[in-house]
Amino acid sequence: MQTVTLEVADDYIEKFNRMIESIPCEKVSIKRDYIRDEIKKRVLAIKNGEEILTPYKDGMKELRDRLVSKYANS
Repeated sequence: MQTVTLEVADDYIEKFNRMIESIPCEKVSIKRDYIRDEIKKRVLAIKNGEEILTPYKDGMKELRDRLVSKYANS
């Protein structure tokens, strides 16, 4: 079997799905790329300011400080 990626306009997806359903099920399978959808959703949230991010350097400093305070005197 071969994999084909299609982009279908939102206003045409219902008709497209009906067309796909007319093909014998053993000949075609539809797979949704959930990871790609999730990445798009998160990137959009970052761009819109809905997602609060910590710069890598700041996050690593915070993590290091917590570890030092917990284990420095062990």
